[in-house]
Amino acid sequence: MSGKKKKPYLGPLLLAWCDQCNVPLVKRVRCSRCGSKTRRVPVTPPGDARPAFDADRERIIATISLQYDDRVAHKLLPEDKIILLNSIPDVDCCEEIIVDGQIVGLHRFRVDTLSWEFVPKMEGARRLITLTDKKQVVIEDSAVPFIVKGANILRPGISTADTSIRPGEYVIGVTEQGHAVLVGIAKMTGQEMCTRARGMAVKKQYKAEPKNPETQLGGQGWNTVLEANADILQEIKSEAITFVKQTAKDYHLPLVVAYSGGKDSLAVLLLVKAALHDQSYHVIFINTGIEFPETIDNVYSIASQFDLENQLLVKNVDKDQFFRVLDLYGFVARDYRVCCKSVKLGPTSQLIEEHFPDGCLSFIGQRRYESYRRSASGRIWKNPWVPKQVGASPIHNWTAMMIWLYIFQKKAPYNPLYEAGFERIGCMFCPASTMSELTIIAEQCPDEWKRWQSNAEKVAQRHGMSKKWLDHGFWRWKNHPPKIKELAQKMEIDLQPPQQHQPEDTLSFVIEPTDQHENKLINGEFSKPIDLLRAAAFLPALGDVILDLERNLIEVTISKKNALIKASLFEGGQFTISGPATEKIANTFARTVLRGVLCTACGTCQSLCPNDAISIDKQARIIEENCTQCKECIRGKCPSLYAQ
Repeated sequence: MSGKKKKPYLGPLLLAWCDQCNVPLVKRVRCSRCGSKTRRVPVTPPGDARPAFDADRERIIATISLQYDDRVAHKLLPEDKIILLNSIPDVDCCEEIIVDGQIVGLHRFRVDTLSWEFVPKMEGARRLITLTDKKQVVIEDSAVPFIVKGANILRPGISTADTSIRPGEYVIGVTEQGHAVLVGIAKMTGQEMCTRARGMAVKKQYKAEPKNPETQLGGQGWNTVLEANADILQEIKSEAITFVKQTAKDYHLPLVVAYSGGKDSLAVLLLVKAALHDQSYHVIFINTGIEFPETIDNVYSIASQFDLENQLLVKNVDKDQFFRVLDLYGFVARDYRVCCKSVKLGPTSQLIEEHFPDGCLSFIGQRRYESYRRSASGRIWKNPWVPKQVGASPIHNWTAMMIWLYIFQKKAPYNPLYEAGFERIGCMFCPASTMSELTIIAEQCPDEWKRWQSNAEKVAQRHGMSKKWLDHGFWRWKNHPPKIKELAQKMEIDLQPPQQHQPEDTLSFVIEPTDQHENKLINGEFSKPIDLLRAAAFLPALGDVILDLERNLIEVTISKKNALIKASLFEGGQFTISGPATEKIANTFARTVLRGVLCTACGTCQSLCPNDAISIDKQARIIEENCTQCKECIRGKCPSLYAQ
């Protein structure tokens, strides 16, 4: 079996192109504008292409200009043509650049140098050699058949080469007749390619038979694209509106649109408005405390323009909450999203509990093309972190191009951050961000970035991690993927903290193994001293609590089947459990202590309580007179579980 990693398939590759009108279509159907058949654009999966905005184009032109020159860059990406970008799997941001329905190259962000590079694909190479002689290696006729079959360019076999070529640069292999047949990475200088007796000159990346570039006439705008897609847009819009109506009918719950300030939730809001008309619904927004100012402005602008001020429900999370989470749990990560639970999902649960205590149906901008998890979730789902919400996505099967064309068609006011070069809009310091996005944030939000950098450097230092590890974004994983490990090795960055810093990473506990007998004593210990006041706030969920600060301990009496179990917790982190206890009870006790000590006041547990026995201030606190010790809050989700 091949060890080659499969490309992510999240849904059908739908992007098509009308060569007659020279515009994209969101699906391979006949062009609504001219009636012509369309062809499939061979994008790499997942195939979720998007429009290139002015800032995107300018950034790519700046990159190409550094490798060639400004004139070449503007010719390759002309202003009068529709340009799309398709994000593909890579170490960081890497997007296919689509012009005339052809992939002309890749725009890739390099984590090692924190800079962009342009990689020509074969169609881009064909166009480049008509514009410049730079970065070219001319291949002798006798070697061309071998190159076309997949061979590297060797010396001998080279007629001439651009002497400015340096090892590691992307170069174009050209026949003596002037056709591009290869794009590869230089393994020697251009001077050496002309003078050395033998050796590998260029390692192949892409190859093709000699042919002319497939350029087309420009002059297209987004109105032309909308005309070409009119029929298919009407079809997908009608299906989504029908889904909204039917789902609202099937679930007898209050209706909500979860709005984030991003393009997907904007499309959902437009669809719900079209579907429900005068039917009552609310719009909810969670201000996580680390939102972009443009996002918050967009939320209130949308509410005003759509006459939704009275239906808008906003949950404002403390601006310090994210940094408390960072300090408490250490670095958040793509595979350790305690931040999302603490500043988004928990507050969402709180907001729903406050306004919709019997639950709600939320229309959410979730799409299958975003991730494996979302692809597998279906159009209707329940999130265990928001137990009183049923989620439904009218746009589950939509691509990003469908979203954008619908927004353009409705002339809806989208978040201006998209025009600044962001592909997705989320929290400012989200670990799911690419390093390319984080560099944009550092440039555009210097004050917020300074605060992040200051807090992050303290946490990195406490955990023994290097500044280089932090600056190049390796904090965004706990368990690093193979490609990231390989990159770290090349950059000589240690991904593991020094041994003396290991206990600082998390607060954990161990339980000593014991023999099974009726009245055994179970001993355990936490990895660090315990804040007894914080622990005592949640322990009433288990039993009667006595907090003895003079003796620096907590005693909890737990009733079980007409027997009493006594748990004692000492400030130093040691605990004992006596009576007819089991290791399961000891484990539950220790985890409940962690819930109190590591509480971020997200409110997830509050929505699980059937007796209104949990209050939230700076942490969750059990209201003893209301608590029946049903343990629903203990069995439910909690960010502290991520630290165990």
